Amino acid sequence: MVLVLGILFANLVTMWIDNYMMTYKLKFPSHTFTWIGMALIVLIYYPLFTRIDKWATKGSDKYMKVGKKVLGREIGAVFAFIAALLGLFYLYGLQWFHTNVFSSFAKMIGHLF
Repeated sequence: MVLVLGILFANLVTMWIDNYMMTYKLKFPSHTFTWIGMALIVLIYYPLFTRIDKWATKGSDKYMKVGKKVLGREIGAVFAFIAALLGLFYLYGLQWFHTNVFSSFAKMIGHLF
C-alpha cells in the first residue's frame, strides 16, 4: 500500500513540474525549447527522483501508521490507504481533466438509476 501511494504521489509531483515547464514552450523555437527542456528534466528530475522515492515512501509509511493507531491495525491501514487513494484520485482528476471527478462519477451513477 505504501509503495502504491508513493508511486502515485511521485508521478503527480512530476506532472505538476512538467505542466509548469510547458508554460514556457511558446517563448522559444521548438528545437531550442526541446533541448532546454531535456536538460532541465535531467537537472530537476535526477536529484528529485533520488529523493522523492524516499520522501514519498517515508510520508506514506507515517500516514499509514497514523491510520493504524487511530482505527486499529488492519482496519486503520485499509482506511488510511483508501482515504489517501481517494485524495490522489481527486488530484489526478483535477490535473488531467480540470474537474471534480467525484461529481462526474456521481452524475454517471445518477444516470444509471
